[in-house]
Amino acid sequence: MHKFWIKVTLILLISIPALVKSGESADFQTWSDIATIYKFSDRWRYDGDQGIRGVLSDSDFTQLYFRPSVRYRVKPWLTVHGGVRFFRTFFDDGDDTFEIGPWQGLRFVWPRIGSYAVSHYLRLEERMVWQTEGERDFDFNVRSRYQLGIRSPNYDILLKNGVYLTGSVEVFWNLENNISDNVVNRIRYDVGAGTKVSDVWRVELHYVLQDGREIEDLFQDLFSSEEHILRLRLFYTFN
Repeated sequence: MHKFWIKVTLILLISIPALVKSGESADFQTWSDIATIYKFSDRWRYDGDQGIRGVLSDSDFTQLYFRPSVRYRVKPWLTVHGGVRFFRTFFDDGDDTFEIGPWQGLRFVWPRIGSYAVSHYLRLEERMVWQTEGERDFDFNVRSRYQLGIRSPNYDILLKNGVYLTGSVEVFWNLENNISDNVVNRIRYDVGAGTKVSDVWRVELHYVLQDGREIEDLFQDLFSSEEHILRLRLFYTFN
């Protein structure tokens, strides 16, 4: 039964993007970020990341962000998460924005076959967005997220410390319709590979396909944007 669910997850991760029709607009983006990890105990851990999006891209914005968070391990297969998002977005044409967003999350791993793990990650975000220019409008929005992911064991190939593979599909869903841009709801497909560089450093390279659409098009096959993203992620774990 567990092998069946592993196969289903892999099929979803590979085939779902092919079902998504091209949007009205498509662009290429680069994202880069560094995550820091500190273990307070066997159960408590700090997870935070900060990064930049939109540099060397076709997109009309540059975005800086910082996302500190903590997590608590309830069971080996269950963790509870919480944190705050800080996003500063600079637009080429349009008013810049600043966002603060507390969030809560729940992640559980099932099934697990040897070193293969399928994860389910649910999050709820309370997003407060201010325009920092122009009319200086304010928006409040609650957004939910669900991510289905899989991670392979480490394969002793290519690099000295081997390579592991990751994949995920994540759905974003607004619970209120106050913000009407292409971040209101989206589907994000992600495939990546990573390796351990040292005892404290890990690096991952990802390709992300992201499709966004407006609330009014939610039940139609109308995607207003399509983004192809190359993402570089660095991880540092404090000893």
